[in-house]
Amino acid sequence: MSYEGYTQCLCKKGHLNIQDCYLDDLLICYCGMPIVWRNMVDITNGSYDEQGKRIDRHITLKIKLQRKCKCCGAILETIYHIPKTKSKGDRK
Repeated sequence: MSYEGYTQCLCKKGHLNIQDCYLDDLLICYCGMPIVWRNMVDITNGSYDEQGKRIDRHITLKIKLQRKCKCCGAILETIYHIPKTKSKGDRK
């Protein structure tokens, strides 16, 4: 059986980066800041059980700030709160 999944990564500023599980570890965000939090999400056997409970270890992140375009309302940047829990799946 093969493993399928992705990693949720947050940089020091709170930018979310999603990375496929088979790519090398992401160390730097697109903004240039270091990655400070990781969570590995395992979707090998699906994301939910028969009762609708999440089984893949995905963490719903809380939005700290969201910048929107004044003209059209499009989201330009989203910054998330960095969870205080220890990163899951971090190799450090």
